[in-house]
Amino acid sequence: MAQMILSKGKNVSEAIESGLSILGVGKESVTIEVIQQESKGLFRIKPAVVKLTVNSGAAAKEQEPLPPVETIESLIENIDVESNIAERKMKNDPEYSSFKNPDLDGKAWVKDGKIHIQPCDLMYPTISVGKGVTLFKNKEKINGTTVVSREDRFDIQVMEDKSETKWNVTIDKSKVHAILHIEPGRIIHRKVKDLMPDVHIELQVEEHYVIQNDIGYKDILEKLESLNITQGLNHQEIMSAVNTKETADFVIASGVKPQEGKNGFLQIVADVKGKDNGPAVRPDGTIDFREMKFFPTVNQGQVIGIIVPPVPGIPGRTVTHELIPAKEVYPILIQPGKGIALIENSTKIVATETGRPIIEKNGNLTKVSILQKLIHTGDVDMSTGNIRFKGDIDIFGNVQENMHVEADGHVMIAKNTNLATVISKSSIVIHQNAISSFLSSGHNNYLLSELIHTLDLIQIQVEKFLLSIEQLLKEPAFKLTDHQQKGLHPLIKLLSEIKFRNLPNLITQYIELCEREKQMLQSEFSNLAEQLRLSFLSSVPNQWHTSEQLKHLYKTINELINKNRSYNDEDCSIDLKYALNSSIYCSGNVTIKGQGCYNTKIHSGGHLNVNGVLRGGEVYARLGAYIKESGSEGGIITHIIVPNDKKIKIESAREGTIIQFGNIKKKLNEHIKNMEASLDSNGKIIY
Repeated sequence: MAQMILSKGKNVSEAIESGLSILGVGKESVTIEVIQQESKGLFRIKPAVVKLTVNSGAAAKEQEPLPPVETIESLIENIDVESNIAERKMKNDPEYSSFKNPDLDGKAWVKDGKIHIQPCDLMYPTISVGKGVTLFKNKEKINGTTVVSREDRFDIQVMEDKSETKWNVTIDKSKVHAILHIEPGRIIHRKVKDLMPDVHIELQVEEHYVIQNDIGYKDILEKLESLNITQGLNHQEIMSAVNTKETADFVIASGVKPQEGKNGFLQIVADVKGKDNGPAVRPDGTIDFREMKFFPTVNQGQVIGIIVPPVPGIPGRTVTHELIPAKEVYPILIQPGKGIALIENSTKIVATETGRPIIEKNGNLTKVSILQKLIHTGDVDMSTGNIRFKGDIDIFGNVQENMHVEADGHVMIAKNTNLATVISKSSIVIHQNAISSFLSSGHNNYLLSELIHTLDLIQIQVEKFLLSIEQLLKEPAFKLTDHQQKGLHPLIKLLSEIKFRNLPNLITQYIELCEREKQMLQSEFSNLAEQLRLSFLSSVPNQWHTSEQLKHLYKTINELINKNRSYNDEDCSIDLKYALNSSIYCSGNVTIKGQGCYNTKIHSGGHLNVNGVLRGGEVYARLGAYIKESGSEGGIITHIIVPNDKKIKIESAREGTIIQFGNIKKKLNEHIKNMEASLDSNGKIIY
């Protein structure tokens, strides 16, 4: 009887080649019948199936060797009782109940990890070895595909993988927590998949993962002991770590954080802050602007404040039982000024005269004094002369042409100022208008505030600049020889152009400010301006281009900021209804509450709020600006300036409005509503 085989493949050609290889004959020696063309089904791709029948008389290229004569011992050794039992069970298995013996002819299948075969004279099943499976046929390892016969004995092997549990114990930076990080191990169990009877089967494995956490409670305690961790062991967390099946962190020991104390402070018991009450309405319906601003007053012998001593903190403990000291606390330092006395062992502050309490804070030092008030019921003109007073001044008339009003405290003017000068070290309130006048609130401090604000921004950039240099000097790409010969000048130039593009602008802004106001500044500000120029703006290398000099420069900036930072400007402000052709300088906020501001120069060390029209002139606001309407339909130039990290908000910005952030400015050529402008990260104006 002619030999015949069914062969499968992705396509007909592959199925034919596979069958010829198994039979060991050439294509001319067989008759080929295509049983099934390859096709794509709904759920899977159907392979091509061909039947190859060896022609009568054809000589095979290779003959299957005859099985060797086995001895009794080898027969006993190779007998497969389990396979026979499994085969019998399979015949009764409902899963295979639809298969009758003739249906299994020439097929092989896998059940419970065992290979079962039923060859016939005209059909020999084939088996391929898939990934992860090792197959031995008659004790010889099979690679690829093999033809099976009744006499063949098979042994299937699959490998199991195991990963060990990984864990470690670390102590956090504060040394208050010991943290156990654990990654449980796992065992991968593999077995051969059951396969339905077919003329060709490919052995495949299926995997089952079992998490195995083999860390022990005793192992953790021994590790803690080796690290000298004895404080605050959390046994519940340790048990959770022992039983976890997932990667996780466990706080298995905790120390005690130190309890922070409190610095000494001044407890204010009197009313010392002014209030903006708004205009009052008289019984006849008219508006009374004289009581718009409330200025506090204390009487002689009245207690202003109580000096509260510092409360020390409580030390903590690390997980290794080391002491963690609490942060040091400091008493408040009181400097009594005019009209002030300290009583009861310097624990209470009492007024020795009637007036307005002034509290000035500068770091840990607080100065307390009393300012008296001068009340002037009429106009300030040639008949009264100029008014200068160490306390507060209330003027219930106008300040007329070429007249001066100067006060160490608040100044309140019920009506107008006309071609006048008003100077206050605190606040100025004008209930009507300022016409061609000069107003200054905290004039000695506004320039200092602007300088310190600019230096704050420079300090932040220089600190990051130094860190960048330290990192780059450690890189192999940075040539040490170039550094020794040329200094840091090339590196400073690159960093300024690529990473710190805003730093040169800030330094230029600071230098220009120092140059413009040099007659009013101490020499230390001008000296620092020159050092900044040589360090970051010089086109040629110099002695400042070293790490040591740059660190010294950073220290100088920090010291100058701390020395001159003012905490006394919080009460400085200027409030008025309308300004025309005037100059206004203020260390704090400037507010125009009425019709607006025309052709006026304003310098605000705080926020600028114009609730009406800003038309013409130039304004600067260190903390940002809000303007209801700016510019005009005729394109009158109105210049609004803020630092490069602040915002400009304009409800109605008309043509002629120029917005400027640091040194970057833009002129508006169209009407824009509800604009909120600022600089983006690339230094471009956005709104």
